Amino acid sequence: MNDNMIGKFLFLFTGLIFLSGCSTSFQDFTPERIPQNPSGIYTFSFSVSLPKSTRIAGTERAELVINGETIPMQKVGSDPLSFSGDYRMPGSISEARYYYVVYWDYRVAGEVKTAARYSTAETGKLYQARLINRYPIQIVSDRGPVGSRIPIVGSGFSSTDTVVVGGTEALTTVHSANSLDFVIPPMPAGRSYAVALRTGSGDLPVGNLRVDQAALSVQPTELFLSVGSTDFLIIETDNAAPAGGLYIETQTDLPEALIVPEIVIPEGARSVNVNISADRPGSGVLVLSVPGYAPVNIPVTVN
Repeated sequence: MNDNMIGKFLFLFTGLIFLSGCSTSFQDFTPERIPQNPSGIYTFSFSVSLPKSTRIAGTERAELVINGETIPMQKVGSDPLSFSGDYRMPGSISEARYYYVVYWDYRVAGEVKTAARYSTAETGKLYQARLINRYPIQIVSDRGPVGSRIPIVGSGFSSTDTVVVGGTEALTTVHSANSLDFVIPPMPAGRSYAVALRTGSGDLPVGNLRVDQAALSVQPTELFLSVGSTDFLIIETDNAAPAGGLYIETQTDLPEALIVPEIVIPEGARSVNVNISADRPGSGVLVLSVPGYAPVNIPVTVN
């Protein structure tokens, strides 16, 4: 191998070391669901981290490749590694697949070369954005007890939309294309839950809702029974029972003395009457509990 060939080999080897050691990281700032606008122009943006050792500052540039088109991008503010570009979406298209390319110049072996990195090399796939013509704007109340009605205002609501709270579907009433409300379903109180609007094309995030503790009202507050007799409880809530009814769990330390039926406040109702029968003498406590409600203890005496 002559000196000229050795020099070319060393130059190529040095370049390969540089390229293989290049660490690049993309961060896409474009949401997966983009609200439609009248102009049909949408902004795509990202930032990237690039190696510093041999990069020539100020030479960074980027392109957006979307639906087969290549769009030059501009630097954002004073950050040389943040870029944005506008794309006019054709009227017949509501979905876009895209990726980013970033270029920069670097010095190696005394010469200036150009490097390019593709976001697809890092993610292994194309980014995707979908236009939506309906989306929630604001959840009017950010907290409330189980059974409360919470309004949401937005755009393009349909009769098939359903609100989901913490993964649980809530009783939803759509009043118009811009207004709906939902009933907070039974769930543990003292926590915040993610709220989403479930549509035919997927879930749209709305915000967060804190569930406060609700209260059951029970009359009488104490039971006195004779063996073989029956008395009744009136159980009330401040709000109407949700879809499917409000199931009330019962526990007692008198399982052989009391006969307690399944208790359900019917959907849309606020109260229920329950017959409690006595089979054996004894004394103890009947406990009523529902997720999101404070438990109620009812002393019981059977003679």
